Amino acid sequence: MHSGQPVTMEGSPLELSNVVRFELPAYADADAFCARIRSRWAGTRRLDGDVWRISARVRRSKNDLALLLREVEAYVAAAGLQAIRYELDGRWYIMDEPRQAVAS
Repeated sequence: MHSGQPVTMEGSPLELSNVVRFELPAYADADAFCARIRSRWAGTRRLDGDVWRISARVRRSKNDLALLLREVEAYVAAAGLQAIRYELDGRWYIMDEPRQAVAS
């Protein structure tokens, strides 16, 4: 019987969250990253070993998550990072630097 909660393919409850967590490799990256997103998305920043973990709280509006991820993707490209990890709804993902189109 279905309890009305979202489930994964394995049948365990899916964790839904309004917080996205990003991992950045250096303090300078963390500072610049926060400066870029904090005007729109509140959150926290902390050092965990040698990785900065930065959270951003997503609003309930329909496209706020997409706007955040686009802004982060633009930051990754502008900062010259190859990729960063981020966690959303209990799952980890890799955001690669956007690829430039190659002229034929």
